[in-house]
Amino acid sequence: MTELAIIQNVIITELLLDGLDLADLGYEKDQISGATPLFDEADGLGLDSLAALEVAVAIQQKFGFKIETLDRAFFETNCVTVDTLARYVAGRLS
Repeated sequence: MTELAIIQNVIITELLLDGLDLADLGYEKDQISGATPLFDEADGLGLDSLAALEVAVAIQQKFGFKIETLDRAFFETNCVTVDTLARYVAGRLS
């Protein structure tokens, strides 16, 4: 398993399914992939701004770095899909 795949797995299982309780809303791990949009309600998870902030805080705690600016540009650039978020984390860790 590559580093990116490990990070994606952590984001999906620990942060989204467990952290945001998406499992309680009926989502299963096999329904969420790297290509899953985080904010798109029709084709993705439909996260709102509060959930986005919760994910950002959890990312910082889980991976041990600070996201300097949690603004709209950050989310529009780095949180489009699970994969874009995983690539951001991988970039910060390297």
